Amino acid sequence: MAFARLAFRTLLTLLILLAVIGMLLPSSATVERSIVIDAPVAKVFPHLNGMRAFHAWSPWSSIDPDTRYQFDGPEQGVGSRMAWESGNNQVGQGSQEIVASITNERVESDLVFGDKGNGKAIFLLEPEGTATRLRWQFKTDFGWDLFGRYVGLMLDSMIGAAYDKGLKTLKATVEQPAAQT
Repeated sequence: MAFARLAFRTLLTLLILLAVIGMLLPSSATVERSIVIDAPVAKVFPHLNGMRAFHAWSPWSSIDPDTRYQFDGPEQGVGSRMAWESGNNQVGQGSQEIVASITNERVESDLVFGDKGNGKAIFLLEPEGTATRLRWQFKTDFGWDLFGRYVGLMLDSMIGAAYDKGLKTLKATVEQPAAQT
């Protein structure tokens, strides 16, 4: 009986400690990657400002060829929307919709990952001479979700490499010489 009481107290203390630490962790997280693309902002922007265009270079598009996609709304700009569903846990299911677009400067979209949470993806374009610095951010707010706050500590390692891969694919796509006709 004494062992059971000790085990219960130890477990209770550990749970309280994890909860207190969780409350002290940041309630939001941001992941950001950037790349310089040797092309003017006006040539880069269309690749960001529509869900079909984004899908063409998205690092998640090639993970599961059986993923089902649905595109809604306009081809470019606010309201352009993509929903997906995959049996692969790396892809999962969710939707992304452009909610703000400032030509050649910024594109913001809301991401919904079902029960895995929500986030915001932001593309920021900055001219650098004849090139463009593109910054890709992911922001999420965990609120009082203590487990989410712990996940937030690992978020950069979870999606950072995918962001790098996507940006490199976009760079290669945009910098590719135009086809000779």
